[in-house]
Amino acid sequence: MFGWKEQRIKVHCVVSCLCEVVKRYSDVDYRPFYFGVWDAEFAWTEAGLSYYSDTIQHERSMKWYERMFGTRVIQWHDRHQDSAANAARLVELVENAPKHRHVVVQIDMSLMPERENKFNLNPFPHYLLVSSTEREGEWFMLDADMKWEGVVSREQVLQAFVHNPYPDGFYIEALAIQAPTPNTVVSYFYDGFNLHGNELVSKLRALVSRLAGEPEKLPQLADALKHLHVIVIRKYGYDYAFMYFHDELQLPREHYEHWAQQIRDLVQAFNTMQYMAVKLSLTGRTELLPSLLETLDKAEAIERGLKQELERELALWSARYSNAGGLLIDV
Repeated sequence: MFGWKEQRIKVHCVVSCLCEVVKRYSDVDYRPFYFGVWDAEFAWTEAGLSYYSDTIQHERSMKWYERMFGTRVIQWHDRHQDSAANAARLVELVENAPKHRHVVVQIDMSLMPERENKFNLNPFPHYLLVSSTEREGEWFMLDADMKWEGVVSREQVLQAFVHNPYPDGFYIEALAIQAPTPNTVVSYFYDGFNLHGNELVSKLRALVSRLAGEPEKLPQLADALKHLHVIVIRKYGYDYAFMYFHDELQLPREHYEHWAQQIRDLVQAFNTMQYMAVKLSLTGRTELLPSLLETLDKAEAIERGLKQELERELALWSARYSNAGGLLIDV
């Protein structure tokens, strides 16, 4: 049994903030909420691939969170207000929050120099939880995805919020946290589930092929992919899913280890592809292109296999409830 209280995998900052509240303030298993995070939305800007954008919203995650765990998620950041008004709203929420309210804010982590910036990005928009302390001018920061917590300067947080090019925030009203029904878990799994399509691989393949056809633009390739390693970390969401079904179905440990290695192989394939793309960008050696595209084909095949196995395990899991007359939806 893996359990869920001590699992510490970096995956996706918004989802991890939401799951952290469930983990800390209930005995409900949050791991099904990581279903689908492997295909979480990303953006293409003029500069290339991006894990953030002002067009990326999180309404889907918030609605499903409420549906699964019975807790309300309220958007407090108002994009129609200026940064000063939103900063004042953040202070009001944090300083006056009842115990059941958990405030999430998106800040630019590159403006928090005491925090390690492993991705070496500037800006580095990132969601985390903040709460008040007994000491004036200090807040408690809980970075659920980076697995860090500690006391920080309130003013520094506010500056990192105000100067974030993509500010955002919401809060969670966790008066009571309920376990999701089997029907809801299955519905959530299939919402956005795409076995035969792989948007990330398709977009990467198209980008590399297009730039390779315009040699004068090849130097742009490295910068266009600088956010790829942030997006690829989301693939570790598969690990939460496999651990969940491992525990629920009491599968052999060797079975889990096989698929955990497949997840590592998937991440490594994307990392190898990025390394090769940087090399192609710096050298202009277009003979690297076939090998690079083969690496993307490998990543696509591995990920399809992961999805097929998870769907199989979901069917085994849901059959326990359908046989008992509890699962009513057609999957």
